[in-house]
Amino acid sequence: MEAKVKRALVFGSVPCGDWSFLEEYRRPDQQVYCADGGLNHALAAGCKPNFVVGDWDSGGAPYTGVPSVTLPVEKDMTDLQAALHYAISAGCTEFLLCGCLGGRRLDHTAFNLVLLEWLKARGGQGVLIDGDNEVRLLDRETVTFRPARGARYRYLSLLPLDRRVEGVSIDGVKYPLTDVAIQRGDTLTVSNQPTAQAVSVTVGDGRALLIRSEREV
Repeated sequence: MEAKVKRALVFGSVPCGDWSFLEEYRRPDQQVYCADGGLNHALAAGCKPNFVVGDWDSGGAPYTGVPSVTLPVEKDMTDLQAALHYAISAGCTEFLLCGCLGGRRLDHTAFNLVLLEWLKARGGQGVLIDGDNEVRLLDRETVTFRPARGARYRYLSLLPLDRRVEGVSIDGVKYPLTDVAIQRGDTLTVSNQPTAQAVSVTVGDGRALLIRSEREV
């Protein structure tokens, strides 16, 4: 029997007024990791934390009965990256990151997006989510969505991370593409829309962020 993938649900410190969107993604066996103020968000979302780490400058603190690590304020990685590091060390290979998009720190959002690459380089698969968006990294691979199942989004965009990304195909959408090259800095692949029961996105060579946005309730 194939071993089940070990998943970490990781909370960052970006506020959210309604965590109900997580219902589409929850799994009973997932481990909950909290980066500093993400502890408060995990509790608000009804998730019992399994591990807490931070320098406690965004509202978090060690939590009674839960393994907690205190970091120095001046360090070489963010609290979120530290949480991911500990989750990887515990054997997690699938990561659901929430409380990591938006807020007042655009720099943190940008770095959180590229943490998907950091995870991928260490054998992990990460997805960033909030109430309206879902972001994942594609690196020479194909992903297929079935909008009738799970979370549904109005738009689908593909953002190149490399200067040139080749072998791009997008099927089951309003503006299909077949084996084309896309350039970083161009907006060709923004705001596509699903039109079929299955939507397939392929990146043949290179890396790109697949962004689904405007979640439909």
